[in-house]
Amino acid sequence: MSFHLKNVGKLPQSIVLTLALSSLLACGLDISNNKTSVAIPSPEQTQLAQNQNNLPRDISRAVLRDAAKRSGVKMPDLKITQVTATTFGNPCIFRFGEICTKEYRPIRGWKVVVQVKDQSWTYHVNQPGSQILLDPKVNVSATSQLPKDIADKVVSDASKRSGLPQNAIKITQATQKTFSNACVFSFGEVCTQQYDPVEGWIVTVKVKNQSWTYHVDKTGASIVLDPKVATSTKN
Repeated sequence: MSFHLKNVGKLPQSIVLTLALSSLLACGLDISNNKTSVAIPSPEQTQLAQNQNNLPRDISRAVLRDAAKRSGVKMPDLKITQVTATTFGNPCIFRFGEICTKEYRPIRGWKVVVQVKDQSWTYHVNQPGSQILLDPKVNVSATSQLPKDIADKVVSDASKRSGLPQNAIKITQATQKTFSNACVFSFGEVCTQQYDPVEGWIVTVKVKNQSWTYHVDKTGASIVLDPKVATSTKN
């Protein structure tokens, strides 16, 4: 509604005050403290803020615990930098499969990014927290503590193959690794891209002047020597 300023003088004072108050409110002013009102966040902004903070504390700790175990970095030195609530289309996508069917068998959960030194590690976590999967493309380069019983099995295997006594065999490096599937674990040169993870270690053993590479699963039940290794060393 508009009117000429010259007509204001003809209006009752109460109407003039009402118009003035309406004008102030329309301009977004808070006349109680003479400050401009604060904008209310949009529903989209509120949703984004909630999505960044809705990872349950116990799952957060489980993800950090896994990253600490793999990297050798203490949990207080790790940081979750991003959490995204996600519905994965099917288990293949959830497991970081590169070639997946279009079947829709949804898994609700999160994508979680963890800062590990100068690397960003991506995890997929299902809603109950029962499955916490690290992207197999992540380079887990830190040396991990190989359980003694598994170390003993590796040394024993190298001793039998080389003909050297066990005290002449030395493990020089043990790196925790998620092999993308059993073919990769077995040193396959041509493997499918199917993601069926095998948790374990890459173990390097010094045998005289050679370095032998083993792949070992996390239970120590499967110990596979790189077939390219020449095991002709003798006493």
